[in-house]
Amino acid sequence: MIRLLCVPMKTQWRKVQVKIRLSAILFILLLSQNSLADFNDGVVAFMSGDYEKALSIFIPLAETADHAYAQYFIGRMYAAGQGIDKDSEIAAQWYRKASERGVADAQFRLGDLYQNGRGVPHDMERAYAWYSVAAHLGNVGAADAMKRAAGLLSPSEYKAAQALSLELIEKFGETPKATARTQ
Repeated sequence: MIRLLCVPMKTQWRKVQVKIRLSAILFILLLSQNSLADFNDGVVAFMSGDYEKALSIFIPLAETADHAYAQYFIGRMYAAGQGIDKDSEIAAQWYRKASERGVADAQFRLGDLYQNGRGVPHDMERAYAWYSVAAHLGNVGAADAMKRAAGLLSPSEYKAAQALSLELIEKFGETPKATARTQ
């Protein structure tokens, strides 16, 4: 008798589990669609100079959805003081997050911050390394910046910079599908 009662309960529990899974998938899909629409609204606001609105859209996406391009745009806004006080240190933090998610322009800009010692310590080896990752991902200006940075390094620094470049390319030299422009 006990066995007979357990079988229907197991079947009911499986149905509940399937409903929970389907609800979770639907919720995630709805969030991703809202995220895309919100991000596009943020870009439009940014391009039209409505930086306050852009920030109000990008910050939740960057923090809760780990949206790499929202992180990149926040970095740009902090670097230029657009809609927020200019702060190279905070810009570097946001660029680093986007860089580690495969955003080539963020990698290029992070290299620039290292080269000029803005928001991060002046470090030509790191500048060279981030430029090389950006160049690896196809950033147009990164190859020239990398060559200029190499010219400022001693032979031992250049060797260390190349080793760091290989390490960073291994970690961050590929743009994951989750970071694609359709994010």
